[in-house]
Amino acid sequence: MKQSGQQQQSGVHLPRDLVTFAEEAARECGSLLLEAWRQPKRGYEEKAPGDLVSETDRASEELARSILLAHTPDAHFLAEESSDTRSGPSGDDRLTWIVDPLDGTTNFLHRFPVFAVSIAAARGRELLAGVVYIPVTDECFSAGEGLGAFLNGQPISVSPENDLNHGLLATGWPFRRKEILESYFEIFTRVLRAAQGVRRAGAAAVDLAYTSAGRLEGFWEYGLSIWDIAAGALLVREAGGAVSDFGGGEQWWTSGDIVATNGAIHDELLTTVATPNGISDLEIHTID
Repeated sequence: MKQSGQQQQSGVHLPRDLVTFAEEAARECGSLLLEAWRQPKRGYEEKAPGDLVSETDRASEELARSILLAHTPDAHFLAEESSDTRSGPSGDDRLTWIVDPLDGTTNFLHRFPVFAVSIAAARGRELLAGVVYIPVTDECFSAGEGLGAFLNGQPISVSPENDLNHGLLATGWPFRRKEILESYFEIFTRVLRAAQGVRRAGAAAVDLAYTSAGRLEGFWEYGLSIWDIAAGALLVREAGGAVSDFGGGEQWWTSGDIVATNGAIHDELLTTVATPNGISDLEIHTID
C-alpha cells in the first residue's frame, strides 16, 4: 500500500493505520461468519418485512467493536444492530467506526454465498478508511484516504468503459418500502434497456467493492443506511470512480440514495434513472 507523507499526531491515527485496524477486524469477523455459514440454518428475527437479523450479526458486531475500540478507545462506534440513525455523528471531529457486521443477512441465512463485512472510519463526513471483506472468496477490498484502493494488497481501479450500453451494473430493490416497487421497476426497466446487463446480488457493500475493482461499471440503490455504503463509497472514489446522490450531489450520506460508477458513465446513468430527488421521486410517483 502507498505510504502517506503525513506525520502521526498524538491520539490521531493516519488512514493507513485505520485500514490496518479495519482489515484485522473484518477478517476476524469474516472467519466467524464463515464458520457459522457452514453450519445448519439457524433462527433469525424480522426487524421489518424482509429486514432480517440473526445471532451471527450481533456476534460479528460485538467482535468488530472489541477489536476496533481496543485500537482506538476514544472512537465512536456506529453499527447496524446498535444504532437507529443513518447519518451518525456530524460536526464531531472524533473518529467514528461505521460498521455493517454482516451485509447480506438474507443471503447468509439462505446459504447464498454473497455476503460481507463492511467497516469504514470517518471524522465527521470525511471518510478516512474503508474495508469490505468477502469471507467465501477471501477477498479483502481496502482503501485509505489518498492511498488508493486495493484487493488483497494489490492495487485496483475502476473500469475504463465509457458507454453505458456496454456497462454491467448492479442494484438492489427497496425491500423495506414495497409500496414504491412499481415506481422503482419503471426505473429498473429503463436502466436494463440502456445497459448491457444488471445484477442484483443482495449486498450493497459487495456491489460497491466490485465497482471499485472494475467488475461492474456502476451501482445504484435507494434508501440505504450509511453502514451499507460508507466503506464501499471510499473504495470506489479511491479506485478512480465517482459517488453521488441521484442529483449528482453529496446527500447520499444522509439520504442513503447512492449512485456509484467508474466516473465515465456517471452522468449517463444519472440521466437514465432520472430521479434527481432520489427516493422522494419514487414516493410521489413523478417518473416520466
